[in-house]
Amino acid sequence: MPYLIFDKSSLESLNIDESVLLDTFYSCVITPIFFVECLADLEKKIKSNSTPEQLVGSLADRTPEYESCVTLHHLDILRWELVGKFSLLQLKGGPFVAGAKSVQLGDQKGVIFQQTKEQEAMHRWTAREFVDAERLVAKWWRRTLTAIDFNAMVATLMAGIGPHWRKPKTLQDAREMTDIIIDHMDQEWLLGFGIDLFDVSDVKAQTVSGWVGNRRPPLRECMPYFIFMLSINIFFAWSCGPSCSAM
Repeated sequence: MPYLIFDKSSLESLNIDESVLLDTFYSCVITPIFFVECLADLEKKIKSNSTPEQLVGSLADRTPEYESCVTLHHLDILRWELVGKFSLLQLKGGPFVAGAKSVQLGDQKGVIFQQTKEQEAMHRWTAREFVDAERLVAKWWRRTLTAIDFNAMVATLMAGIGPHWRKPKTLQDAREMTDIIIDHMDQEWLLGFGIDLFDVSDVKAQTVSGWVGNRRPPLRECMPYFIFMLSINIFFAWSCGPSCSAM
């Protein structure tokens, strides 16, 4: 069964029958931000005869449940990879679902899955239990989005990689320059810079010491998810920064 990721607007375009078909023919991967995005509507002032709770509830009714799974937040996955508890190669094309615990009863071995906070949110969501804690999360999400300073983020990235780089001429050129930075900058500096950029410094000492103790393997090989996230941010700085506005 193919995997599918959808957002709030996609779900809004479906009726109940169509959402049932979606749950039948696809294994839907639900990201944590989906819940927060929908719950943010609880705080909106809307021009409608329906209440915010009714509108959000209609989304909950249409959310695929039986063939779906909820992934971890991307920063949680990043932390797991940085400390050596997660390998992107283990996914084999599927979503990352945490909570697995190995158990043994006599000669028999197995794995049980304990509910993660994301899975608990899924159960509350489908039951229309929009609790106060989730309302607070929705408020936080809206405040976080409006507080993002893209110019400051670009400035931090450009200051980190240095002023000696030429301006990219095209998006493809920006991508190639991003790969050059990833592959040719000092790897230990790059690791520390990325950890600070993503605000996961709580695992910095453990990550760097583990990487050094493992004889400093190429970051692309040992931390592909970290490199993926860092590449996106560097590419964004190249393609959307003030110096590249003419592209």
